[in-house]
Amino acid sequence: MSNTPRLRLCHAGMEGRSLHAFEIFLSRITSIEFQITPEDQADVGFIDLDHERGPQLLEEQRRLFPSRPLIVATQKALASNDALVVPLGKPIGLGAFTAALEQVRTLLPASWAAPTPLEAAATPAPAPVQAQPAPVAASAAPQDEHSLMAQQGQDSLFLLRQQEERMAAFYVGTKPDIDLNDATARVAVFYEPANFLQGTISRARSHAQEIGRPVKINDGLGTVLYLSPGDNHAHQVCSNNSLRALAQLPTQPSVQMGQIDHHELASMEDFPTRPLISLEWDAALWASRGRLPLGTDLDAPVRLNAWPDLTRLVIPPEAMRIAGLWSRQRLSLRQTLEQLQIPQRYVFAFYSACHALNLVSQPELARQTQAAHQHPTPSATPEPQESVAPQQPAMRGLFKRLLGKLLGTRLGEAEAG
Repeated sequence: MSNTPRLRLCHAGMEGRSLHAFEIFLSRITSIEFQITPEDQADVGFIDLDHERGPQLLEEQRRLFPSRPLIVATQKALASNDALVVPLGKPIGLGAFTAALEQVRTLLPASWAAPTPLEAAATPAPAPVQAQPAPVAASAAPQDEHSLMAQQGQDSLFLLRQQEERMAAFYVGTKPDIDLNDATARVAVFYEPANFLQGTISRARSHAQEIGRPVKINDGLGTVLYLSPGDNHAHQVCSNNSLRALAQLPTQPSVQMGQIDHHELASMEDFPTRPLISLEWDAALWASRGRLPLGTDLDAPVRLNAWPDLTRLVIPPEAMRIAGLWSRQRLSLRQTLEQLQIPQRYVFAFYSACHALNLVSQPELARQTQAAHQHPTPSATPEPQESVAPQQPAMRGLFKRLLGKLLGTRLGEAEAG
């Protein structure tokens, strides 16, 4: 058996018959040990650039996993200076794909080929050849056992943290911290939810509630979602990979909501369902990628209106700590970062997801905005007598002229008369 670990390969955007055909194709490769895994656990990615969302999927993979090698298949010449992208021309043969796998394996970090500490501890070392083994102290065995248990505990924690990092990149991206005091850099931490699938879902849900009927969301190639607010569920037509790729980039004009005819009302039940709140939660995480909704104040205290139901929702990194802190204290986003000492994207992504479900608010910011609308500047305040009785100036002039004829012109009014 080879000491080289099995290569973990993920595919992006494949579903249905194309995915089945791809898996059959891969089953014929026997010279390299590999397995298909979810995106957040993969060493190498494969993208069909000719897929309808191929460019979006490539951009997404590069943003989420910047150090991951990619095999990119296309019928056209691929113009890329990315050293971690291995182009693969179509039609794809077994020999060409095997060579691409060998090439991406050389692009993996050196730590990939080395066994993890847990694997190393579990693999017995060869026993040294000794004529007469030295006596072992009675207390040595328990000490070694305790040391091994401690080592395994550390290794498990290491693997847990590694998995959390993958999860973080999958849902909140890899955006580095910025100087929040730099006004120019601060612009990059905001996004407009209305310009993403998150906003389309929100508008479609509101419209469905108004008309009392389910609606659908199309992306130009067909229906991707059916929203049924009556039972608070959504029917997902596309795969999770396709939905995430659609949600992470600004929506195109082709992404629109539409009415459902009688035939679709029956057929939509055939597609997988998910709670509507989990769909809106995921869409907000994917759209924000560690950013904040436009209009959020970094220095206004945050109020946690209600705890998110984390038994039904994806739990972003550090979500429990952030929610616990906000439930005890009214802190701003800047103060939250100072207290928890965690990456900005963790706090911002959690706030964005909670904001999409109206679970957080900034009451002081809302009061200031309301006060600005209710109390305009004095110069903009109209004169009471003019707004109530606009005819008064003309009437007053008429009375003045009549009195002038009766009483005569007074001193100081000659020019005015």
